[in-house]
Amino acid sequence: MRFLCLPRGTFPALAAIALVSCGHLGIDLEGSGGAGAASGSGGEPSSGGTAATSGGESGGGDGGGTATGGVPADGGASGSGGESASGGAAESGGAAGSGGSPGSGGEPGSGGSGPCEGHTSVDLSLMGWATEAGGTTGGKGGTTTTAWAGAQIIQALQNKDPQTPLTILIASDINPANTNDVKIDIVDVQDVSIIGEENRGVLNGIGLRILRAKNIVIRNLHIHHVDIGEGDAIGLAGPSDHIWVDHCELDADFEGSVAGTYDGLIDAKNDVAYVTYSWNHIHDTWDALLVGATETDTFDRKLTLHHNWIENIDSGAPSFRGGSGHVFNNLFQEIDTIAINTRIDACLRVENNVFENVRNPWASAYSTVLGGVDLVCNKVDSGSSFDFSSADISEATACEASVPYDYASVLTAAESVKSIVMDNVGIGKLADPEDF
Repeated sequence: MRFLCLPRGTFPALAAIALVSCGHLGIDLEGSGGAGAASGSGGEPSSGGTAATSGGESGGGDGGGTATGGVPADGGASGSGGESASGGAAESGGAAGSGGSPGSGGEPGSGGSGPCEGHTSVDLSLMGWATEAGGTTGGKGGTTTTAWAGAQIIQALQNKDPQTPLTILIASDINPANTNDVKIDIVDVQDVSIIGEENRGVLNGIGLRILRAKNIVIRNLHIHHVDIGEGDAIGLAGPSDHIWVDHCELDADFEGSVAGTYDGLIDAKNDVAYVTYSWNHIHDTWDALLVGATETDTFDRKLTLHHNWIENIDSGAPSFRGGSGHVFNNLFQEIDTIAINTRIDACLRVENNVFENVRNPWASAYSTVLGGVDLVCNKVDSGSSFDFSSADISEATACEASVPYDYASVLTAAESVKSIVMDNVGIGKLADPEDF
C-alpha cells in the first residue's frame, strides 16, 4: 500500500489508495523514485501555559449551583516531539512538497518528506492533557469501598472525607431501580476513582455527571442506553478539571432509533479542562462526544482523545467548539456524516488516526466560524470520502496546535493503530484497573 500526500483542494474518488495527511511534519513516500532529501528542522512547538480560571459559571444541566474556584494554571511544561522535516523533494507518486491532504487546509510546499512517528508497543499509562498542571490521580492512596447498587455509590460520595482520596469499586449492574435517582452525581468532590471490577461494572440506563469536581478517574465501566436525567452516559460540567475516562465502553442506539432519543456518550461543557479520554469503545449513537454545548461555550478545555475505537455513529467524535485538543491514534469506522468536527476557532492536532468507511474524516460544520486542524500522518481508506457539497459542512482551516506534553512513549505508528486499538479498548481488558 502506498501513502500519498496530496495538495490542498485535491479530492479524488479515493479508490484503491490510502491517504496519509501530512500536516506540518510531512512523511516519506514509498515511491520508485528514491528518497527525497530532507533537512531536519526544529521540534514541535512548546506551550508556555495559560491560566484557565473560572469566574463562577453555572454548573449546567439540572444541577445548577454557583461555581467556585477555578481550573489551575498550566504550569507551562515544555513541548516535546521528534524532528520535523523540511524541504526536500517528494518521491515519485506524490506532488513534491505537497501540503495537506483533502480537507486539511495545509499550505502547498509546507510538507516535504520525512518519516511518520510511532511504534508498535502498547503503553496503557495516563497520557494527554490530564497529565498537565499537577496531573490526575483520582482516589489513589486513599480508602476503597465496593458498591453493588447506585444508591451505595451516591452514599459513598456524600460521605467522603474531603481530605482523603476515595476509590469506589462497582461489582454489579447499576440501574435506575437500585439508584433511586435519574443520575449519579459526582459533585463538589475531588480525588475520586469510580472503577468497575473485572467486567461487572455496568451502568444500565443511568449515567454519571461530574460537576464542580476535580481529579476524577472513571475506568473500566460499561455505560449504555442512558435516556433519563441529562441523557449523557458521562456528562462533564464546570468548573471541573483533571478528569480521565479510560477503558470504558459507551453506547446507545443508532440505526433504527430516532435522533435525540439519547444525548451524548461523553459531553463536556462550560469550564472543564485538563481532560483525557483513552482506550474507550464508543459506538452506536447519533452524537458521540460533544465539547462545548452552545455557540458561546468555547472555553479552552485542553482535551486529549487517544486510542479510542469509535464506530457506527452519525457524527461528533468529537464535535469541538473552541479551545485546543489533541486527537491521536483513534480508530474511526462506519461514520455517516462527520468524524471530527472542529468549530469556532478550535485548533485540533489530528495525528496517526485511522479512518475506515468514514464520510468527512475531519471538517468544520454547523457553526458560522470555522475551526482548524493540524494534520499529521492519518490513514484514510478508499471507502472514506470528503464531501463539502452541503452548505453546513466546510473544509477545516489550517492551524498549529500546542501540545506541551511528551507523548512519544504512547504514540502508535499509524499502520498498527487498528490492531492495537481493537485488541485493547473497553471493559475487562486491564489486569488490575486500580493499578495506574
